Amino acid sequence: MQGFAAIRRNRWPLTGALLGALVFVALYGVRVLDPTCVDWILNNPSPDPSQHYLGWAFFRRSTVRPPYLGANYSAIYPYRTSILFTDSIPLLALLFKCLSPILPDRFQYFGWWGLACYALQGGLAQAILARLGGVRKEQTARGWATVAGAGIVVLFPALTMRMFAHTALAANWLILLAVWLWLQSDRLLPTTHRACLVWAGMGILCAGIHLYYLPMVGIVLVGYAVRRGLQKRGAAAVLLPVLCFCAAAGAELVILGAFAANFAGYSNGYLSGADLLNLVVPGIEASWEQNVYIGLGAVAVLVLAAVSLVVACVRGKIRFGAFCRRHGGWMFAGTAVLVLDAVAAMGNTLTLGGHTLGTIPIPQALMDFWAMFSSCARLAWLAGLLLALLACGVVLRLWNGRAAVILLAAGALLQGYGQREELANRFSRYHDAETYTNQTILTDPAWETLGEQGKFSHLAFVSFDFEHDEFWDLAAFAADHGWTSNSFYMGHMDGNLAAVTLAGEMNTLSPDTLYVFIDEDELARDSFGLHYYRLDGVLIGSVEPLDLTEDPVPAADAHEVDLSLSDVSNGSVTGEGVELSSGGEMMTDAWMLFPGTYQVTLTGSGFDHSYIYARHGLINQETYKLDIEFIGIDPGKMVFTFSTGEPLYYWRTAVHTLDDTPVTITSITVEKTG
Repeated sequence: MQGFAAIRRNRWPLTGALLGALVFVALYGVRVLDPTCVDWILNNPSPDPSQHYLGWAFFRRSTVRPPYLGANYSAIYPYRTSILFTDSIPLLALLFKCLSPILPDRFQYFGWWGLACYALQGGLAQAILARLGGVRKEQTARGWATVAGAGIVVLFPALTMRMFAHTALAANWLILLAVWLWLQSDRLLPTTHRACLVWAGMGILCAGIHLYYLPMVGIVLVGYAVRRGLQKRGAAAVLLPVLCFCAAAGAELVILGAFAANFAGYSNGYLSGADLLNLVVPGIEASWEQNVYIGLGAVAVLVLAAVSLVVACVRGKIRFGAFCRRHGGWMFAGTAVLVLDAVAAMGNTLTLGGHTLGTIPIPQALMDFWAMFSSCARLAWLAGLLLALLACGVVLRLWNGRAAVILLAAGALLQGYGQREELANRFSRYHDAETYTNQTILTDPAWETLGEQGKFSHLAFVSFDFEHDEFWDLAAFAADHGWTSNSFYMGHMDGNLAAVTLAGEMNTLSPDTLYVFIDEDELARDSFGLHYYRLDGVLIGSVEPLDLTEDPVPAADAHEVDLSLSDVSNGSVTGEGVELSSGGEMMTDAWMLFPGTYQVTLTGSGFDHSYIYARHGLINQETYKLDIEFIGIDPGKMVFTFSTGEPLYYWRTAVHTLDDTPVTITSITVEKTG
């Protein structure tokens, strides 16, 4: 009976949670909830979901070495990284690592995580709206209005965009939970002791899910602290919860190995800030990462709320002075939260309406810290959610129950309509049987033989380059068979250090390692005394001979550059190559070249009106032009050679136009001649 009473007492938040769950199932179906089905993750066009799943798959079999319980020694063996930097939802990864002995070989928790995110989004949004709208449990019509308003928040664009893309970042409910705690703090957190415990728990949740929620929830905590200060609760009530939040999060990050990971590079040296007008105006964001639009329905309700407030004030239903006296503390704290969030989200470059207004110089120490959250536009999600919630709350306050139901339900429908293409794409993808099939390119039965015979326990990529489709299939193969890997993609990673380290590892070859040469790495096959084989087009090498047919030494060791990956300015990438106009420039994708002599051949037209060179150098460091010699000069074909006695990191070929004559590049081929 107590269970039924609890359900009845919380029926409206549970209804909001049910709405969120139904939206999730409608979009993504139920097959993603099968914990043994991982193909839908590995088949995603974006590599990020593969990173999240495989980061967990390597971590579950990694050795445990206290105190760094979140350290991963298998993904970039033998070095220490952290489950934190694969965005694998560390708290869940740790939980299921403990249960790993009883779990199937292939196990994923991301589908249920997605369902939980949508359910929590709906339930917490309803609870917040009931508080903001002054809705009591017995008010049925107004209760349904809060559920309709929760539908707007369930369809918040940031949640839609991040789910099964940057899956851990789909935890928008962490912001809602912090806001709910803030609004209910007088009832739920009556003592400083309890407040410290609860906010410390929030710090643990944020650090254990995704780092970007630390500043967003932290800003809400500042709002809580400001209000406690205005209530004259004393310095302890203001400061101790903040300190506990930071201390708990910091301690967890230590345990997760965040500060003890090899190859960690915390500062990207830039801030990708938000255009705050983009909160209500779509299409003016500089990039997908900087899109902070709150949605068509949320904007419509925001406009409705603003008009309703003006009308209510004009008619005398709201006396502004009395309202400020009654709710001044909340207004001041809320304004502090919005202003602080806006400053954090904009970065040091001020952009409004698609126009850059200026850049604010800041000390390097602050830049290094801030750049830990270099995609700081995400922080505007807090402001966006607050605007949507406040707008719905105003409608609930100023309109009667039935009218509020109709208006907020219309807002939810508009919210979905504004994202109709994205929602339709997700529905189509996750309801397509093909999404759940094994699409690996590694179909040769010899792979399974290699994986099961016990000869190998380690997979080594010759160079650090995870941009190839084969990379993720090979990493999945290693993880499935309990092998370690020497290369993986990590967030906040020092790619320069990884590239140099991997190249150095090739100086000492091991018989328990299967070496992989992907695309341009094949140019280095004569640099190592290995036995070479080819499976499904992938060149592999072994110290000891295998029971396979060895791959013959090619007569010409040449590989073609993928021009579609080139950086191009004042030009375009076409199906036939790259076309450069006046002032045009192209730079090929970066390759790793081992010592030797190389010949580069460019074909196209207009080369007699161009400047061609090759360069190399680590990212964000000084680059060097190579001393090259042209042995073939023709308007339609240019050939040059060069030699190097040391590895060339991030080697690239560049073509510049010299005048108004267009230049076309149809192919670039690199051949190792000695």
